[in-house]
Amino acid sequence: MAVRKAALWSVSGQWLVFAFNFAVSVYLARYLLPPSAFGTFSVGFAAAGVISNLQDFGLNRYVVQSAELSDRMLDTCTTITLCVGIAIAATIAGLSLPMAWYYTNPQLVPIMLLIAAAFLLLPFNTVPIALLQRAVDFRTLAFINMAAAAANATVSVLFSLWGYGPIALALGFFAQQVARATMAQMLGPRRVRLRFSFAGARPIVSFGSGTTVLAVSGAIGTRSPDLIIGNVLGMHAVGLFGRAAGMVDGLRTLLDGGLASVFFSHFAQLVRAKRTLDQPYLDLVGCYTSVLWPAMLLLSLLSTPIVTLIYGEGWGEAAQALRWVALSELLFFALPLHTEVPLISGHLRELLIRNLIDTAAALICLACLVRFGLEAAAAARLVYAVIWYTIYIGMMRRIVGFAGRALALMYARSAASTLAACLPVILLVRDGELLSIRTLLASALGIGLWVVVLAVSHHPTWREIRRALGDLRLSLARQARA
Repeated sequence: MAVRKAALWSVSGQWLVFAFNFAVSVYLARYLLPPSAFGTFSVGFAAAGVISNLQDFGLNRYVVQSAELSDRMLDTCTTITLCVGIAIAATIAGLSLPMAWYYTNPQLVPIMLLIAAAFLLLPFNTVPIALLQRAVDFRTLAFINMAAAAANATVSVLFSLWGYGPIALALGFFAQQVARATMAQMLGPRRVRLRFSFAGARPIVSFGSGTTVLAVSGAIGTRSPDLIIGNVLGMHAVGLFGRAAGMVDGLRTLLDGGLASVFFSHFAQLVRAKRTLDQPYLDLVGCYTSVLWPAMLLLSLLSTPIVTLIYGEGWGEAAQALRWVALSELLFFALPLHTEVPLISGHLRELLIRNLIDTAAALICLACLVRFGLEAAAAARLVYAVIWYTIYIGMMRRIVGFAGRALALMYARSAASTLAACLPVILLVRDGELLSIRTLLASALGIGLWVVVLAVSHHPTWREIRRALGDLRLSLARQARA
């Protein structure tokens, strides 16, 4: 499947999944579950999430980037996945009672047991999904993800209606993993063969151990806010912070649409073909920043009316966190594929060292500021984002080979389009006013100015827009002739 066609399927699938999940989350938050219920589930899921990042043991990326694959190697990958899944399930189950005691919340026990059970299904989806990514078959992956999201939503809503509280969310997660494994077996290119084998495991384990340390280190940085905020500020604050982070993640999913997976496969192909990465990477940076910067800046500026409109007055405090979390994404999107490109280029050791440093920075920033309240805890993420960019920029420049001036010029072009898109909304939209003719006109003017600046600056995003429009016209012409 061509890269652009794969990207289209990935984006379409992620948009559908996002729209479905977002609608369900709004319904749950407005009518069925309070912030404390979301906070309780978030704490249990965060504790499990640190361990669960061992789940594919780097096998997904190993399968995608391997020059050759054999049935024996895939059997070995499945065996390793089974062992890792059992170990993860046992560890999470063992942590359930200590976590319930530490947070004085007995509901954490069934939540973590359900999450643990879900990881016993790893062998049935890891290798088939990795093979689909290797084949750049994101159409099938889109169907699998949509089925999993539907299962999660159905079970979460039903059990919330029946009064299960945060446990309903854990049941939804378990149902999601069952659906993912089932669909991966039905639609994947190769069904799991339970032929236990460790033949040729050494290179897989060697690669997997490095990427596993990387994944766990990243998970500590990603999941620690829920655990630390829950300990210092309580479950209610965790629920509010989780809604803020969830809105940012949702917007990222809506606009990114899973493109990272597509471009990981694409860049792996470029590396195998020994082609240069500098210009493709600069174009990727331009596309990411020109789209995601204005979206995140507007989300930060309009955080209060957006949160109130979507989730209701009871979630108003989440806007304080949303403002800072959205701003931090401006820096994170400035260096896309900061993990994937070093991995496929053979720089795992250097990536591990920098990842451990960045995780320590995330924990220190949060621990220093969380005592001052929820908004300060969210502001810690912006401080961490500045440190994160400083840690990775030198490595990415050396590996990819782009010139610092070329990257700065790309940032400047994206910043100009961002300002053009946001300025009408900043000047014309009054505080708290979202559903109005004034807002509609400001948005239309912002989009128009954004397109003009992209065209005038010959931005890579403008090239992609023109190419997409050309493909659409060609497709319509073919349909008309048929």
